[in-house]
Amino acid sequence: MRKQATQIQVAAVVNSLLGLEVESHRVTPTGHLSALPYPNQLADQRQHHFIKNDFLQTQSELITPPTVSSRLALQYLGDYHQALRHALQAQEALWPYSMPPALNADHRDIVIAKTDPASYDYRLRVARYRKIERTAECGVHINLGLSERGLKALGLDDSPALVETRNRLYLTAAVGFYQYRWLLTTLFGATPVTFANYFSAATDAPSQPVRSLRNSPFGYGNGVAGSYESVAAYVARIETAVAEGDLLADREFYGIVRLKGGAELADLLTDGVRYIELRTLDLDPFEPLGISGQTLDFIRLLFGYFILQTALPTQINAAVANGEAANRVAALESPFAPSHMLQQGLDLLADLQAFYDGVALPFNAQTLIDQMRERLLNPALTPAARLAKMAADHQLFETLKQTTQHYQQDLTNRPLIGFESRTSVDQRQILAELQAGRAVALPEAQKLNE
Repeated sequence: MRKQATQIQVAAVVNSLLGLEVESHRVTPTGHLSALPYPNQLADQRQHHFIKNDFLQTQSELITPPTVSSRLALQYLGDYHQALRHALQAQEALWPYSMPPALNADHRDIVIAKTDPASYDYRLRVARYRKIERTAECGVHINLGLSERGLKALGLDDSPALVETRNRLYLTAAVGFYQYRWLLTTLFGATPVTFANYFSAATDAPSQPVRSLRNSPFGYGNGVAGSYESVAAYVARIETAVAEGDLLADREFYGIVRLKGGAELADLLTDGVRYIELRTLDLDPFEPLGISGQTLDFIRLLFGYFILQTALPTQINAAVANGEAANRVAALESPFAPSHMLQQGLDLLADLQAFYDGVALPFNAQTLIDQMRERLLNPALTPAARLAKMAADHQLFETLKQTTQHYQQDLTNRPLIGFESRTSVDQRQILAELQAGRAVALPEAQKLNE
């Protein structure tokens, strides 16, 4: 255990910088991938910084700026959703489920995004070596980094002398998320089934709903494990995997936590870790934006706890491997069954409750932890179980199609999120700015001097 952190330090770390990367497919009303081109109302897909095409031509990615507020992060995400949705053609909407909708048997409807030539060539190579349908999975990535206030509260800054200290904090958080990935899969997993033609007939896929196919061995990945013993070990492991042909490029490392720094992987060696990217969450189909503030706040609680209350285990990579093994079991469990790690989960929640007792945060940590405990004790409350019940009643695909249209109508008909007090003319102008790829700060963010 670390030296006991003060409540001020705890609050400063929890209120760290948060950014989102949320993927979803453009689909038709019948629940198939759209065959229409990238929306022409948007800036060139090679230049737009926060509404992008991801791996596939139908796969949109929304990227929010870092902010110290979960609510602001969701407001930015909502704005980008609205900008993208207004640019879609009349027969298009965004699929709210992480696994793709119904696919053609020959998978010719899965089209690789044609952005710049280098990226296109890389994606073609990935499609040749990996199963292309696995690239059609979508999810939520959460970027977490210590804010200036958080660094100061810990007696840190950006000086080179403190790079190793900062690196160790981020490595500790990364390992913590690996060790408790199974808990995130249990609480937030939301891919119990797939739809037509995702798995080939030869695939020995689960015959019953599970918690998260995307987070299981049936999800997208390449089997390359990262090393989190040090930043140097992390970089060396990825570079070796590329050199030996296990990875096609360093960006093909799909560990659930990426260490992030400069533009290139090797920049980590000189500049250190600036933030981590958590890549494990499924889209939540019950949330119009794919993720809730409740989920974001719980992730923030874990981030603060891992950094301030835990230490790196003696056998770091073994701890990561054990966490991955626990997650493989959790991902393929029945969504209606208690977790095989139930007691460990309850113990962690009790530790979180004690750790955050009396800490002033923008949300009620105690209530949130109670809600997660209830979800752990009653799996029927989890997204996976709710979706699996619909699947058992043969209603899931139709319900998702209806949900797709409802979200599209709601988000295109409501005022621009965060700008509700502005005139309709102003809102249309801001929407046009966003579609053109020009960032617009939320009024509340401007007040926070972000």
